[in-house]
Amino acid sequence: MLDRNHHEQVAALFKRFGAEDAQANVMAKQLLRRSVQIAEERNISELEALEALLKQVIDARQGS
Repeated sequence: MLDRNHHEQVAALFKRFGAEDAQANVMAKQLLRRSVQIAEERNISELEALEALLKQVIDARQGS
């Protein structure tokens, strides 16, 4: 299960991308919530779902 540490790490990533603290926290919360939904839909671990979403975020940030 994803925990507070995951939230802090994801929020830190968004901060490195230029988000303000409050915005980074909201974005992290939404991404973690979505990863739980995807994990349930695809019958995969929450961590696997989070990794897939983070890859999409990073790819989008890099313009891929």
